Amino acid sequence: MKKKRPAGPAVFLALLILFMTAVFPVCSCAGGKTADNVIRVLLTRLKLTDRLDISLDGSYTLNGLSFQRGSRLVVSSSTGRIVVYYEGMAMDCGNSLLLVRHCLPDETAGLENGLRLNGEYYLHPGDLSMTLKDGQLRAILHTPVEEYLWGVVPYEMSDSYPAEALKVQAICSRTYALNKKAASNIDYDVVDNTNDQAYYGIQPQNTRSLEAIRATEGICGYDKSGKLLQCYYSASNGGQTESASHVWGGGDQEYLPVRPDPYDLANPAGTVRSFRLGKTVSLGFGVLETVLTDAVRAVFGPENTGIESDDLVILSCVPADPMYPGSMVSTNLLFSVLVTYEGSTSDDGEEEVYFDGAAPMGGYSVATRTVSVKIPVFPTVESLGQLDINMGSNNEIVTVRETEDAFWIEARRFGHGVGMSQRGAQWMAQEYGMNWESILAFYYPGASFRRSSFAGYVLPSPVSAVFLATPGPAATPTPRPTLMPVEKTSARALYLAEVTNIGENSYLNLRSAPSMNAPVLRQLYYGQVLCVLEETGDGWLRVCTDDAEGFVSAAFVETVGQK
Repeated sequence: MKKKRPAGPAVFLALLILFMTAVFPVCSCAGGKTADNVIRVLLTRLKLTDRLDISLDGSYTLNGLSFQRGSRLVVSSSTGRIVVYYEGMAMDCGNSLLLVRHCLPDETAGLENGLRLNGEYYLHPGDLSMTLKDGQLRAILHTPVEEYLWGVVPYEMSDSYPAEALKVQAICSRTYALNKKAASNIDYDVVDNTNDQAYYGIQPQNTRSLEAIRATEGICGYDKSGKLLQCYYSASNGGQTESASHVWGGGDQEYLPVRPDPYDLANPAGTVRSFRLGKTVSLGFGVLETVLTDAVRAVFGPENTGIESDDLVILSCVPADPMYPGSMVSTNLLFSVLVTYEGSTSDDGEEEVYFDGAAPMGGYSVATRTVSVKIPVFPTVESLGQLDINMGSNNEIVTVRETEDAFWIEARRFGHGVGMSQRGAQWMAQEYGMNWESILAFYYPGASFRRSSFAGYVLPSPVSAVFLATPGPAATPTPRPTLMPVEKTSARALYLAEVTNIGENSYLNLRSAPSMNAPVLRQLYYGQVLCVLEETGDGWLRVCTDDAEGFVSAAFVETVGQK
């Protein structure tokens, strides 16, 4: 088959711009904004320490300073305070900062308007607040709920899922986020990981998810009292929805019942882990067989010395003892085992008592007995059969499938199982053609779904497009002091370096100690050659010239040669 030639960079860029123009909304503009539908997302996935690199791919201001689209900022907390670096300039923001997103001017309306963080391609639309916690940077994105969903839906549910299933995911994620916001009494509403909902940011190729979000804009779920649902969902419930009280405690909600889910169970893409247990148990065959043999010996008590694994035949194996009434989560597996027992006549000639079927053979007899034993599912069967799906949550649904020569022990349920099953919703839409209303009615019976009345998001007025696209006027040249010589001190140097990573009309501070808080001894200008006396190992250099000695940040100099 002849392969198509991949589109070149120019073609891809043109398509991307066309897509962005169609997707990104023209926002309403005003002098401020309401926050009823703004979700505050704690960004944990970046694993921030003392630095964050930010690309401003939109219209932003910081403390009244406006930046052009594409500006690059470096935020650092290495000095114990938040400092923003931009093109050779530094702004001390103290213990917090807020990057404010503005509405785009009419000339650029429809283009993307957000942030990219630490070089990732994901776009984060919204304001960004930063604080310090234990000396480390802490970032919270403030974004309208509809734009927040762009970074959630295609990662909680694959963009390849049927459209109606994606609509269900959008409604559930929207309701979940706004419910969390209503209950929040801290400075963020949700985190960006699966403790709440996976949030990554926007990627333009996720067109199906974006269409589903726009088609259900504002729709949320409400209980009979008119309150937002606790709209829980998980990847797969294993064939039965779970109760919130079973998972987290507290009271039950009538719209989150325990009920069979044949749609999830029928989906072949659901996560299943299985273990084969042969009906004829062989000595040393496996750890579960060994545990089963020990359990049988315990039934026989003192007479167990003659019983080995080879003497056992498993007649049946069934789940037993539900964890809760009506639950498919079983705490034990019940085995019916046929035991072949070898006995002997007594030394004084008295007849031994044998089990039914005993047949004396030269002083020995063979008897059979059927015994019942239970093996705990959690943790014994699950760990020995490697059936754990949810990392010790003890909530998998374990079933047994019998074949001619074995029992297949199977575990299902990926996640907590409460509310909507993503695999179930996929199967409903894909195989049964069910729409989003029908799917939600199955998973949240008695709930209602309607468009919310949350206040809209209003961005601050746009910065002039002319200003954002045109470089500022060139600075008027001023006389610069003559650069200091290094002839007398070069013999002390490890190597020579030059001040280059600053603006030509800027300067670098020479400090008395390796710290941004240390006193400034003097200013070093672009092109100044320095004798490097020591690398402190923390990003600072001890340097000197014929006239001065102190410390500079290594980030602003380059090695130019040996002494």
